[in-house]
Amino acid sequence: MTREQRDAAKQRVVALSSRLNAIETLTENMSDQGGIEIANIINETKAEIDALAKRIATKWEFLFNFKGGGWNSEVAFTREDAIEQAVFKYGHPDTQEMLRVDVSTFRVSTPEDYKNQLSSFY
Repeated sequence: MTREQRDAAKQRVVALSSRLNAIETLTENMSDQGGIEIANIINETKAEIDALAKRIATKWEFLFNFKGGGWNSEVAFTREDAIEQAVFKYGHPDTQEMLRVDVSTFRVSTPEDYKNQLSSFY
C-alpha cells in the first residue's frame, strides 16, 4: 500500500462512517421491507469500513537489498515509509557509504522469500 492509497482509505472510512450514521438515523422508523434493504446496505458498509480500517492499521514487513550485497527488512505502513526508514538507518542510495540501500528492491515479505534470504547464512 502506498501513502496515497493509505490516505485515500482513511478518507473513505470517514466518508462511509458519516453516511452510515445518517442512514441509521433516517431509517429508525422505516417500514419492514425498506428497513431490510437498508439494513443490508448498513451491514455491507460496516464490513467495508472494518476491512479498510484493518488495512490502514496493518504494518508490513518489507525486505530489501543493499547495493553492495546483503539484505535487511523494515516494518512500515507503506513502501515509501520503509524506504525512508532504511535510508535513514543505512545510508542514501547515491552516497559512497558502505551500506547503500537499493530502493528498487523493496518488497512485502513473504514466508518463502524470507526463508530464501535466510538460507544465504547457511
